Amino acid sequence: MLQNQVIVITGASKGIGRVMAESYSKKGANVVLAARSYELMQSFSSELKTEHLIIKTDVRDEQSVNNMIEKTIEKFGKIDVLINNAGIIEPFDIENTTLEVWQDIVATNLTGPFLVTKAALKYMKQNGGKIIYIASTAGMGPRPGRCAYSASKAGLINFAMSMARTLHKYNIKVYNICPSGTATALREKLELGEDPANLMHPQDVAGIVEYCLTEQADVIDAQPIIVRIRDELNQE
Repeated sequence: MLQNQVIVITGASKGIGRVMAESYSKKGANVVLAARSYELMQSFSSELKTEHLIIKTDVRDEQSVNNMIEKTIEKFGKIDVLINNAGIIEPFDIENTTLEVWQDIVATNLTGPFLVTKAALKYMKQNGGKIIYIASTAGMGPRPGRCAYSASKAGLINFAMSMARTLHKYNIKVYNICPSGTATALREKLELGEDPANLMHPQDVAGIVEYCLTEQADVIDAQPIIVRIRDELNQE
């Protein structure tokens, strides 16, 4: 299914992004790793089994994003799948959220996907494909102490749904993935000492994204797809 697909992954240096890059490469995809930390991406490049690109990219910066997309086209000639995964969080309540922190979170979590999508569409509109947005259940309800993060993810959910309607005519399917708590470095900033056994793992999210790349998933695009562990259902 993934054989010879060209998959661009932002936020690919760690967490869900790294797991997706390693997993999809093992299944035959050519992956493009885009993140701010070139060294982290390079550190596991030996695990990638197919052709790949590692491009230092700041999704907040339009020139950096355009450079990443252009280098992808130069090497592979196409983009089949675009995964907007880059994200940051700062667990501050509103009194302690500075304007700088607010703007950085929104720039990374919401403006970044806008810039990456806009740059990639120049090429994806020609042949169709799939676009994935990694949002969060935090964008679907209140999260005290995480006002900037929740607002940015709520915006991303709505942006993704807008893109699904806009891009349908170009045979581009859009998937809006909303994971709950996942055992990543980002989560550790929220809950120090939390037991990872009570959380999902990056592999769980990567598996759902991989399913979205199948033809069977064509009927579940254009809507928030909630991904959570079974124990959370028992707590409701």
